[in-house]
Amino acid sequence: MTESSNSPTPPTWPSPGPDTVIVVGVDVDQRPDVVLEAAGVAARMGAGLVCAWVDSTQVVYGASLDGTRLITPLDPDLATGSSEVLKEQVHRQIADALAGVNVPWRLEQTVGDIASGLTEVAQQWDALMIAIGGRRPGFSGWMNEVIGGSIAGHLVHTQHRAVLVIPGTKDR
Repeated sequence: MTESSNSPTPPTWPSPGPDTVIVVGVDVDQRPDVVLEAAGVAARMGAGLVCAWVDSTQVVYGASLDGTRLITPLDPDLATGSSEVLKEQVHRQIADALAGVNVPWRLEQTVGDIASGLTEVAQQWDALMIAIGGRRPGFSGWMNEVIGGSIAGHLVHTQHRAVLVIPGTKDR
């Protein structure tokens, strides 16, 4: 299986793109306030927003002669095409959250470890910072952090960009 290079791009993304970019980590069923807060920061800075979805259900296992990364699901029983379905769902959620927000944005996808994937996208775009949501609430969020560690903590200790951690749901 090879990586798709075509990301759905909304018509608001200028060509060749904004001079300053903020990368925000996005995921299926993520709180919309994470993207909205990152978009607010981007708007105040005159930056574009690159929404980075890291599909952690797949990994890179090599590269073809032309440099295209070869990827495969971690679970061999994973349905073919499920990644594209999830990517479209993530795109719809972002589009809904940012409807009416005057910030250029686009969706980028990569695979593997989430912190490494966010760092990779930030490097590709020479991003000013990486924004991510805080730990998911509840027992499962706590267990993920205990077992795998904090994504924010990993980012802070492994790359040179500023990391903005957007806290839990706001009272509105």
